[in-house]
Amino acid sequence: MHPRISYLVYATPRCGSYLLCEALINTRLAGRPAEYFGQPQTETMLKRWSLTGYEQCLAIILKEGTTPNGVFGGKIIWPSFEDFINHLREIPGCATLPVPELLSAIFPHLRHIWISRRDKVRQAISHWKAIQTDVWMTARSQHFSEKEVIFNYNVIERLRRSIEYDEQEMQQYFTSSGIQPFKVVYEDFVQNYQETLQQILDYLHIPLLKNLAFAEQRLKKQADEQSEMWVQRYYELKPQKCEDSAKKLLL
Repeated sequence: MHPRISYLVYATPRCGSYLLCEALINTRLAGRPAEYFGQPQTETMLKRWSLTGYEQCLAIILKEGTTPNGVFGGKIIWPSFEDFINHLREIPGCATLPVPELLSAIFPHLRHIWISRRDKVRQAISHWKAIQTDVWMTARSQHFSEKEVIFNYNVIERLRRSIEYDEQEMQQYFTSSGIQPFKVVYEDFVQNYQETLQQILDYLHIPLLKNLAFAEQRLKKQADEQSEMWVQRYYELKPQKCEDSAKKLLL
């Protein structure tokens, strides 16, 4: 099915995008948003289906991500954005289009949703733990990974700064393109789950059904007591780390 309405969810790693996409899927009205556009996903699809080009890959993505009411949803982790655009430029007629026009040409009536996380330290800690365990989401019926993880202030701080840099780039892109995305803040979303979803459906101009019933929420929060201990250790170490960095600059 070719979509009549499209939207993309823009995110950075560990900002709550899995939860948001699951929620949108559970409405059964808002497409099936998933991370279709990363380089690993693209390589897997090309190999699995023996495809000869990205246009064929995109056709499968549009079919997979569109619900029967004609709504397509997809998710982009910002560091993958440039590769995603380069793949779209492989499609005939798309090589020289400016990025906003390119996306609008591919995705009908395109809308943009930006999810971010207010607490960048907790986000960076979550990212570092996921890198070590290779567990990026957990269903309520699953147990957490028991693989040992190691606290590393320097890595967490690099990840925090990387998240901030990516969000600055994202904001620059939206501003330069004249795009006003629908903004979702993770910490507010978890407190106002259904209200946020209803606002997004309204933003997408998707008619609400009477007595809309959401499917069961399957994903569970991965942060645990250890995560909170790491937050505390981060802030305990930060003053000394900042002082050491300042001394190095003076040498």
